[in-house]
Amino acid sequence: VFPSRKGFERTVGEVVVIPVRSVPYGIGTTLPCRPRFDVLPPLSLYIHFPWCVRKCPYCDFYSHEKTATLPESDYLDVLKKDLELSLPWLPGRKISSIFIGGGTPSLLSADGIDQLLSLVHALLPILPEAEVTLEANPGTFEAGKFKAYRASGVNRLSIGVQSFNVAHLRRLGRIHDVDEAKAAIE
Repeated sequence: VFPSRKGFERTVGEVVVIPVRSVPYGIGTTLPCRPRFDVLPPLSLYIHFPWCVRKCPYCDFYSHEKTATLPESDYLDVLKKDLELSLPWLPGRKISSIFIGGGTPSLLSADGIDQLLSLVHALLPILPEAEVTLEANPGTFEAGKFKAYRASGVNRLSIGVQSFNVAHLRRLGRIHDVDEAKAAIE
């Protein structure tokens, strides 16, 4: 259908394949193959933690109610394998933000968050000013644990206070009350 350009086409069976960048598109233009950058833009990394204290009825995110013991070590092992498999897709890319969401990532132990962030830093180039966010349910706040999260590199919290209205919190199936929400913010 399109005129070929010498040296760009190749034959597959009886079909001539012409790369996108050599296909004419209108007068004097060609279809772009992909964006070209002088410097690759940084990436944001989302890490999903799929366990909650209780599954909220409105939540569409992939998550499970936690059992007596979280499989924290197994989770970190699988996360490491997943990140390692993704490395070939990320050459030269730096991470400008990390968001640990879920589920309820604040169920992870302080040591678990430390291991998770150490793993990410070992595998990926993180910008020094990177924002590292941890999603937290006010019903899981423990001051000592959150100080340890901070020491591990978490520099921003996303606190899931869906409401300060008691009736709304009950209807939403939240595990915290208004006082726990206020305490978490303080």
